[in-house]
Amino acid sequence: MVQIQDLPIEVLSRCLSFIKWPGLPLNPFTMDTFIIPHQAMRNLMNISLVSQKFRDLAQPFLFRDLEDLSLDGTPSRFIRFLKAIIMRPQLRKYVHSVSLHPMESDSLEKFGEDLPSHDIDFFTRALQEEALLSDMTVGFASLLLALLLTKTPNLRILSLCGTAFSMRPLDPLFARDPSFLSNLEELHLEGDQQNPNYNIATFHRLFTRPRLKLLACDSGQLVDNDIPTSWAPNTLAVDEIRLINCDLNYNSLKRLIQTCKKLVRFIFLGWSIDNDPTDVWSRSPTLHFDEVDLIEALLPHQDTLEFLGIEFFESRIPSRLESLEKFPGGKMPSLRNFLVLSELTIQFSLLTPRPEFPSALKRLTITNCTTSIWDMTHCIATDCKSGRYPEIEEIIVLRVDITQLMELDRQKIPDGQTPEECLLSLRNLFKGTKVDYQIEPYPKREVLFPMGGFMNDGFSEDDFSEGESETEGSVDHDDRDDQFN
Repeated sequence: MVQIQDLPIEVLSRCLSFIKWPGLPLNPFTMDTFIIPHQAMRNLMNISLVSQKFRDLAQPFLFRDLEDLSLDGTPSRFIRFLKAIIMRPQLRKYVHSVSLHPMESDSLEKFGEDLPSHDIDFFTRALQEEALLSDMTVGFASLLLALLLTKTPNLRILSLCGTAFSMRPLDPLFARDPSFLSNLEELHLEGDQQNPNYNIATFHRLFTRPRLKLLACDSGQLVDNDIPTSWAPNTLAVDEIRLINCDLNYNSLKRLIQTCKKLVRFIFLGWSIDNDPTDVWSRSPTLHFDEVDLIEALLPHQDTLEFLGIEFFESRIPSRLESLEKFPGGKMPSLRNFLVLSELTIQFSLLTPRPEFPSALKRLTITNCTTSIWDMTHCIATDCKSGRYPEIEEIIVLRVDITQLMELDRQKIPDGQTPEECLLSLRNLFKGTKVDYQIEPYPKREVLFPMGGFMNDGFSEDDFSEGESETEGSVDHDDRDDQFN
């Protein structure tokens, strides 16, 4: 009988990948999100005890990702992970993703004081070796982050709490080595959703990495005075920008967009389904721009933009805010000049009664529909039948409550029709075309606005090939629990 350890290394490695990433549907509002990856890590560590061969195969998976959500306010896994790759340099090449998001950013203010003295001594020596002790005012946690980044040459994804860490310790590292973090592909920054509270521009050195493709900023601020002079037009390799709950003005938005050489995907989500926009909009009304400004800023990329997602706010906006000069709504410019735009997700209130979409459009998603959609649907169907949108295959109208399928707020079902019959009458407008017209509930936001980066790509078969035959520096039996808890 063939033993499992006799299988080809490629097959065994693939099997282990399913242990680390079980692919189970996780509920983001329950602790299961954290329990399942933790258990998967435990399973991998147990497998590594079976034999030297299994240990060598498991090692790249064990060190591929560092995620510390600091559920108890103590980033213990961060510390253990960093100690492991400092003591075992051969492990550093496996690290592809780092995600550090303390539950409370101010919990790191006394971070160094909470560490045992032997850990402080250990890290102080390591910081001295990298000449990172010149500025102790930034906090010990920020220094350790900089130290970690010096030990991860193959880092592809970096996800940080924008208010928790200072980027000042990285300045001498970039000056000393222009190729520092040159393999970085994705940068994710997060802040306080109810109060955008970090300056996006402070991370500008990371934006210039030659392979950086995705820049995702959640709940940050960016205004003219903060933009570095190095942001010249057509200088960034970034081809996807996601701005969620961010406090921006038009000039800063335009500068950021036009700094990119070729933008393929752009998503702007204001204070929509999950947040009450009242405080944000009333706090800084001078910083606003509307859909006309947004499309104007994107014009330099009209030949390359393939995916566009725009939501400014939910429908429950105080009437006093509607008097703002730049209040978004009903002014969406023509998108016909966006030659390769194939997917559009847009808020209903932004569209004109007869919107003009690009001829390359394949999928149209209309969100937050709260008034009659009949006239607009009729116009779109007429344009489809006239050949204006030869590629379009799917039109989806989204609403929050699926239990009343057609009875959207202020939607009136025609007399004598059931909701189902009304939906069929809307679908029949597209008879003779290949369009699939649906009215659906809201999916999760990550489904509605999918990310096109490395995180969604899954495994590359050669991601872990370097570790197939390595034995030196494997996880020790006795101290594995000290490194990964």
